[in-house]
Amino acid sequence: MPSYRVAIDVHETHPGVSPPSLLPLAEELLARTHRVEDRSVELIRMQPQVHLRFLVETSTDRQEDDEAEDAVRRLVADLTASAVLGRWVLRRGPGGHWRVVREGFAPEPPDVPVDF
Repeated sequence: MPSYRVAIDVHETHPGVSPPSLLPLAEELLARTHRVEDRSVELIRMQPQVHLRFLVETSTDRQEDDEAEDAVRRLVADLTASAVLGRWVLRRGPGGHWRVVREGFAPEPPDVPVDF
């Protein structure tokens, strides 16, 4: 089973969401469909990031990469209910070298009119 790592930029959590709750929430969301091997929060160039390592069922390389990307896109979309997210990078391993296979950006939050 191939192993993947995703790093997701976190700009801020929404009101009422504590920053420490974001990592277990991300793990819970991804674990609904994939086995999560590891999780962490890292500060990269002053940017907080959620890191998750997970497994994908064995098939062809392209199908595995597509499945991993679909899982990450669902995860990022679900997490936007709790936080303002930015760029994400998906890497394939295992080993000392994790190569980038896909990357993208979180969807923009919908414009909500403010009533004063």
